[in-house]
Amino acid sequence: MEFSREDVLQIVIDALNEAQEDFPDDAIEIAEETKPIGGMTYFDSLTSVVVTVRCLEALEYDDELSLPTLFIDKSGNYLSVGEVADRIISLMKKKG
Repeated sequence: MEFSREDVLQIVIDALNEAQEDFPDDAIEIAEETKPIGGMTYFDSLTSVVVTVRCLEALEYDDELSLPTLFIDKSGNYLSVGEVADRIISLMKKKG
């Protein structure tokens, strides 16, 4: 199944919203520009791995990643939701 950028973006946002459910008082509105690590309360590198798994499962992507999270690049920079969506699309195109 092929996903549009908007589909992928929504899957990432839904997974992030789900991650915030445990801390409703600290929840923020997530947009394409949001950087979850550093921008969301209680969202750290470990949580980013859990959310990465949820996103990839929703997209039925089962190839191994070079890093355990999509929210940090190879240089250690924290990525925005939009950058994560673009990264997922790139991974899916390589797989396809």
